[in-house]
Amino acid sequence: MKSLSEQLQDLSVRAKKAEDDAAAARKEARDKIQARADKLQADAEARTARVKADAAQKKDAIEKQWAELQVTAKTRFDAIKADLDAKRAEQDVKRAEWKAERAEDSAAAAIAFAYDAVEYAEAAVLDAIMARSDAEAIAGAR
Repeated sequence: MKSLSEQLQDLSVRAKKAEDDAAAARKEARDKIQARADKLQADAEARTARVKADAAQKKDAIEKQWAELQVTAKTRFDAIKADLDAKRAEQDVKRAEWKAERAEDSAAAAIAFAYDAVEYAEAAVLDAIMARSDAEAIAGAR
């Protein structure tokens, strides 16, 4: 999995591409713009499928890890009652690590959402360009 910084950098590159594509689309024929919009839609659907598959896989892994953690915690609790202070410190570290992983997962999900929002914005810009082109074509035909 890419670091959050790398994911944000990818998002920045994608946003710039959306901006450049929209500028280029203003100079293209309607059929080329429609082809761009169709490709963008297909890419978004593929991305959604990948995100759903990844989420399902992570959910299964987390459930397995959680079950293993429960067994491990009970075993350790029963075996180390005499050294409760050390156990608490160990649990604090695990809890902090678990919270950090959840926060990173949440940040990655937010980046994926932002990425999808940029793609939606690009599609909306392309749609607006096509609508303006249609309006100008109709006005010019009169």
